[in-house]
Amino acid sequence: MKMKKIRKIFFTGLLAIIPIAGTIYLMFWFLNLVDSIFRNPIEKLVGFPILGIGVVITVCITLLTGVIATNYLGREVIFFIDKTIRRIPIANSIYTSMKQLIDTVFMEQKNAFKSVVLIQYPSKGIYVLGFITSIAPELISDIVGEPMKNIFVPTTPNPTTGMLVMIPEKNIICLRMPVDAAVKIVVSGGILVPEMNEN
Repeated sequence: MKMKKIRKIFFTGLLAIIPIAGTIYLMFWFLNLVDSIFRNPIEKLVGFPILGIGVVITVCITLLTGVIATNYLGREVIFFIDKTIRRIPIANSIYTSMKQLIDTVFMEQKNAFKSVVLIQYPSKGIYVLGFITSIAPELISDIVGEPMKNIFVPTTPNPTTGMLVMIPEKNIICLRMPVDAAVKIVVSGGILVPEMNEN
């Protein structure tokens, strides 16, 4: 009995420490990677190591890119680079995937996903989380004979891909759940479930 309790405590501690250790490791790995890009050439130039210079230069370049991207000429240059990369076969798929992921998480998510809903899909009795994106085209509602809404059903673990389905408003169950909480559920495959009650 005592061994079972020790095993339970050990695994509880393991589950708690893995995400913390993993996050710290990945942060240090990323910072070291960024730092090494500029650190090595600068060390050869000045003759001695300057710790953290790569990170500082990367931050400055990012800020400079942000300044450029906020004016008309800069936007045109970025648009040209964007269009050029999209024409390169392998680079196109990598660039598009990364851009979609970043747009979904940081920029488009709050505007594109209006609210979280529960719908029966792909068949009756099977429920999935979805996001209302907009009202369905009037033509579709007229053909069906009732108001319809566009629902984006994301896939796990990449919420940037999924299915667009059009559902009658009467068949949509609206949830009092923040969009970011629903995205966490989808990304984690249901492992991360927010504690909230539907009234």
